[in-house]
Amino acid sequence: MTGLQSSLERFRHWFVADSLPFWAKHGVEADTGGFYEALNYDGTPSTGRPRRVRTLFRQVHTFTQAGLLGWLDGADPIAARGFDYLLTHACPEDGARGCVFHLGDDGRVLDERRDLYDQAFLLLACASRIKAGDGARAKSLADNTIAFLDRELASPHGGWLESDRKELPRRQNPHMHLFEAFMALHRATGEKGYLDYADKIYDLFCSAFYGAANSIVRENFAEDWKPREDDPIEPGHMLEWVWLLNAYEACGRRTPLDMRKRLYTNALAFGADPGFHGLIDNVAAPVVNKIHGAKRLWPQTEYLRASLVMVKHGSSDAPAYAQKLIADLFETYLAVEPTGLWIDEFDSDGEPLARDVPASILYHLFEAVAEANAFLKARVPS
Repeated sequence: MTGLQSSLERFRHWFVADSLPFWAKHGVEADTGGFYEALNYDGTPSTGRPRRVRTLFRQVHTFTQAGLLGWLDGADPIAARGFDYLLTHACPEDGARGCVFHLGDDGRVLDERRDLYDQAFLLLACASRIKAGDGARAKSLADNTIAFLDRELASPHGGWLESDRKELPRRQNPHMHLFEAFMALHRATGEKGYLDYADKIYDLFCSAFYGAANSIVRENFAEDWKPREDDPIEPGHMLEWVWLLNAYEACGRRTPLDMRKRLYTNALAFGADPGFHGLIDNVAAPVVNKIHGAKRLWPQTEYLRASLVMVKHGSSDAPAYAQKLIADLFETYLAVEPTGLWIDEFDSDGEPLARDVPASILYHLFEAVAEANAFLKARVPS
């Protein structure tokens, strides 16, 4: 285990010493407190494009948590200013209808759509701000948003609609992140009502998202949650659910351990690409005719989190997988100057596709490093 611990310490050091300070310096708009959507590879902001509100709330969450962990001086003021910015520009009437979809560089609303995925990250950021002591504003925004979801987006078939425009297909992905957010709100407040919402999403996972016959996670559905037979699967989401189901257990609920084991094993079976440092694909076709397409960074972070979960559950293979993954990350996605940035995507031949550095991935990296940090702390002798 010593080799894995050293690898995790290297990964944590890169994030805390290099990446967080870089994004605090270059990823924050000094005069407004808002966050940029992406950075260029020279560290300058990539502007003139819509700023996704989900990305901005992810930054609030990440910097708030970094402050709580003591990883970056000044992290909480950055998060607090960013939260102020979003309350002012993206959440009209104190979030009476949650948050909008896109902002411009000047803070103007470019798209008023209320997207379910965005509301999930609004709620996750609120949970972090509550833990940081900004409870009154954050809890009010969270509760207003949840009321909006129930009032305008609740579906008679369970879960919530994709947005206030009621697009199809319905997707598991926004619900997965709502599951994450409701558990975070429960941990931050101790209120059972938030966990009740997580329970409903777990029930939906079992009845619709989880394909028990093949131990996969289905992605897209008709209005009544009937799955699309030819729909691709995403191994990264299967690995994400491994971690989330484990977090649900930590909230006092029970989930079958065998479900997590099968999801982990099948995600690697469907997604592993030996031709590219063993890193998993972002998207694979279901069970037959595996597709090796472009590979983004975020599934690698979910691979690491899930591997650490499986190490704790006694997997004999997961320690080596996690150790090799970190070594591969530093040879590929993180092999960037200036240090602290990343390559977001490679094609099937291992050639970089990314033209800039999306800020949205800082959240995924933080979550992986936070799991690595918790893993290391649990193994420090008392």
